[in-house]
Amino acid sequence: MTFNDDPFGAVQEAFSARLVERETWLISGVGCDSYLVIGSDRAMMIDTGMSRRNLREFVSTLTDLPISVVNTHGHFDHTGGNGFFDEVFMHPKAVADAKKVLLGADADDFPLEYDIQTVTEGHVFDLGDRTLEVFCIGAHNPGSIALLDKKYRLLFTGDEVESAQVLLMINPETEETVRLHLENMRKLEKLLPTYDRLCPAHNGSPIVAEHYIHAFIDIDQRVLAGESGSTKIASPSFPVGSGSFPLDVNPDLRRFSLKGTSIIYDKNQIKS
Repeated sequence: MTFNDDPFGAVQEAFSARLVERETWLISGVGCDSYLVIGSDRAMMIDTGMSRRNLREFVSTLTDLPISVVNTHGHFDHTGGNGFFDEVFMHPKAVADAKKVLLGADADDFPLEYDIQTVTEGHVFDLGDRTLEVFCIGAHNPGSIALLDKKYRLLFTGDEVESAQVLLMINPETEETVRLHLENMRKLEKLLPTYDRLCPAHNGSPIVAEHYIHAFIDIDQRVLAGESGSTKIASPSFPVGSGSFPLDVNPDLRRFSLKGTSIIYDKNQIKS
């Protein structure tokens, strides 16, 4: 069956799922990749994408346990499906963005009348024989968190670590996003003994943790030391002329690529 999910066009299926680890499903749909993490007592959705279709109905085919939601940050491509669930958690700095629809979508098409509970550094979600620990890593977005699953040695990173690119030019709170990102990568580097794989929200998952954490540390250090990125900033996610993101309209944006990943930043935000 094909249906129209404007402004994203026709899609064959609302959602699909693949198992990336025991009791760990990657859910693909409109918006970001989400994850269903299942414990012995309850399950947790890490992000919910932004499809108008009922995500809860779909994930209920994968588990009979009660399901809560935790958002890696507040951008609507991660929070649009929150209202299909009864319990939603996020960082306090994610709350202001969580119900702001993106890309010309109609707010009336989404279930936005839901309550939010906030969590910050050190909070532990106990799912029964499995936990998710919260680490604050805001750079792409001030409300970003990572979630550490020590049992299966996974780290869920939202948009702060991924294979294709991390967007470091859209944080409304600070221009020091590259420096913040470096501090966060060093923080995650110290945790490497507890995890092996990263589960980001875009562009492929899972990915090798040690490689990408060290690649981002190298990239951030080089940019902060004065090396200049490329003006060719388009990517498959944001093609030139797409009109979906300001990558091709801001002449000050740069892409610095190394070892299979990139950051995109505003050159004017790098302090000399």
